Amino acid sequence: MSSMIDSPPNAAALMQSLRDIGYELDTALADLIDNSITASASHVDIVFDIKPETKVAIIDNGDGMNRDELIKAMTIGSKNPLIKRDNKDLGRFGLGLKTASFSQCKRLTVITKQFDNICGMCWDLDQVSQSNSWTLSQLSTDAIDTAYQIQRLGDTGTLVIWEECDRLNDDHKTGSETHLLQKFEEAESHLSLVFHRFLDKSYRAADNLQIRINGRAIDFVDPFFRSSLATQFHNKESIKYKSTYISIQGYTLPHHSKCTKIEYEKYSLGSYRDNQGFYVYRANRLLISGDWFRLTGKSDLTALTRIEIDLPNNFDSEWHIDIKKSHAKPPDQIRDQLKHYIDTYVSGSKRVYNSKGYRKKSVTNPVWHQYTNKGLKSYQINKEHPLIQRLITELEPSQSNQLKDVLRLIENSFPVDQFYSEYAAAPKDFKTKLTDQETEALAIDYLKNFADMNLDINLVKSFLETSEPYCNYQGDWQLFLNDKGY
Repeated sequence: MSSMIDSPPNAAALMQSLRDIGYELDTALADLIDNSITASASHVDIVFDIKPETKVAIIDNGDGMNRDELIKAMTIGSKNPLIKRDNKDLGRFGLGLKTASFSQCKRLTVITKQFDNICGMCWDLDQVSQSNSWTLSQLSTDAIDTAYQIQRLGDTGTLVIWEECDRLNDDHKTGSETHLLQKFEEAESHLSLVFHRFLDKSYRAADNLQIRINGRAIDFVDPFFRSSLATQFHNKESIKYKSTYISIQGYTLPHHSKCTKIEYEKYSLGSYRDNQGFYVYRANRLLISGDWFRLTGKSDLTALTRIEIDLPNNFDSEWHIDIKKSHAKPPDQIRDQLKHYIDTYVSGSKRVYNSKGYRKKSVTNPVWHQYTNKGLKSYQINKEHPLIQRLITELEPSQSNQLKDVLRLIENSFPVDQFYSEYAAAPKDFKTKLTDQETEALAIDYLKNFADMNLDINLVKSFLETSEPYCNYQGDWQLFLNDKGY
């Protein structure tokens, strides 16, 4: 008969390994806020100081813990990921508090309170390395009374303290203060998205939560821009999986021309193209954002498509959700159904982009023409445009040929790659059309140039209505010409 050998992990080695699971500040803070939500907190305060040394505190007003519960919470791997959890429980592995904290600091202190009962425990990685043992430090009353930000802890709740923040400070690199402030700005953006359902007071399906960073409440960012009248809502559907229904709904975001620059910067999440895809939620917490799960590729025509999926709280293993809650893979049984919904929902985005590129039939004098030669598309300046044609015919033959050479040079040297990458990243930074005032000024210059020809007013009006860029004018050309005395 085989004998059984007890083989516990090396404490010092495992603790150091847990530091490199892959957390950043934003995902680490999100994991701690998950615990606060599970504890029914309505307020979470994140407080940090940089000088004289970096310290971070996360304080909530949740249920708090008794001593035994705190010891369990501080124990590595304290929870079986396979057991059924409460609908509000956002944890799974019993690792988040520790691994998230160790990714940023070497000293983790947790103080928790339930009215008159208060206790605190501490993991010090330097101490673990020296002793190579799984020994927690229990805080004395004096240590609790002098702990960082202890005064913020209310009648019930939990205070998490990070000290010896070597990873957060990037091992004290030069300029770390500025870099640290930037990290917290990025973390704020992440939290405003991940917990947007909790932060949005109008969202009834999630308990309201306020998150403050150094005393300032953060706002929420709805990735589906549902407040915009230009956002298209598709029918809400459901996918049956193991006798459970998974909710799914698609949205087509507004074209950037329908947004202000501030709105685009907020709701594009950096780029429409990069953030298209599925948005997966569990217990109202956003897990995955902007991922097609290799069911299709990201393209400009589908850039406005975002699809909301709500998972039950017991599907983590089927969806391969990792410790950081930043990676998932849908089960093979529903991938075909998800592909079907992609094909259905992206049609809205394609319609928006195709309609934006559609040329009205009344425009008979475009400045650019698209040509296809041996399957390759190119854009060429329309030499038949009345203004260009008049210039070509009035010039001397040699000058006319020189002008044609210049036009070909412009056509062949247009920076397509640079324009594509920059426009896709920040379309609101580009001026894509003239205002009515600018179009009127351009028309006045046109009329001055042709004043010597005694053009018929009806011909002039017809030209303005059918020629770029004048055809984009929102006013009435007849009224404009009358006003100018033509």
